[in-house]
Amino acid sequence: MASNINANNIDGTFPIAGQDNDSQGFRDNFTNVKTNFSNAKTEIEDLQGKAILKSALTGTSLDNSGGGALISDFELRDMSETRVAKGSSSGTVTLNYTEGSYVTATTSGSISLAFSNFPASGKLGRIRLELDVQNVAHTLTLPSAVSIGIATLMGINSNTRVVSFDEVGTYILEFTTDDQGTTVAVSDLTRNRSMVEQRTPVNIGQSGDKAGLMVVDTSYVYVCTGAYDGSTVIWKRAAVSAY
Repeated sequence: MASNINANNIDGTFPIAGQDNDSQGFRDNFTNVKTNFSNAKTEIEDLQGKAILKSALTGTSLDNSGGGALISDFELRDMSETRVAKGSSSGTVTLNYTEGSYVTATTSGSISLAFSNFPASGKLGRIRLELDVQNVAHTLTLPSAVSIGIATLMGINSNTRVVSFDEVGTYILEFTTDDQGTTVAVSDLTRNRSMVEQRTPVNIGQSGDKAGLMVVDTSYVYVCTGAYDGSTVIWKRAAVSAY
């Protein structure tokens, strides 16, 4: 916007020294100075309420929320994202998009995932979950909105939407949506999406595996024959040399 401050409406040559001066000239200058001060105050307060700042102005707290305004044609360098540490967790764990786009959690039991505050429809929201699984008995249940890519997840039980983990360790899942969370896509960033993995299978925690899943180690090829029921061995194996 153009400034309303008018530096040209002040007569800098008035009053003229050594002669009588009309008092109207004083009144005109004073009025114009006051008007310019009022315009300056309005414009400064407008900037204070709208500008993006490096640090808080004196007497205020920093708030650089853009309110959904578009930022375009910028080159980004040395940028970071907010990490939200959930700590030791079990039960329902909610990923709140407005808190940060990278969430970490350590399982102390099985977890049921939930989402909140994704961007409005027509805008992409992306959030990552770094899950430190402490026990293969700990599972991750995905909400019904997660419907894209779910069938490709390792250890998924499509009927219950429960993800099982055959090894303790850290797993990273990425969730994206462009319709405010009505439909969410999932991608496993740490485990192979292929039906063949390099690992040795165990029965415990394999209830989510599907028949036909294949894994290999240095000695055998394993084929999953069904869901583990707590007692029945679900893997058949053949020596790698036989292939």
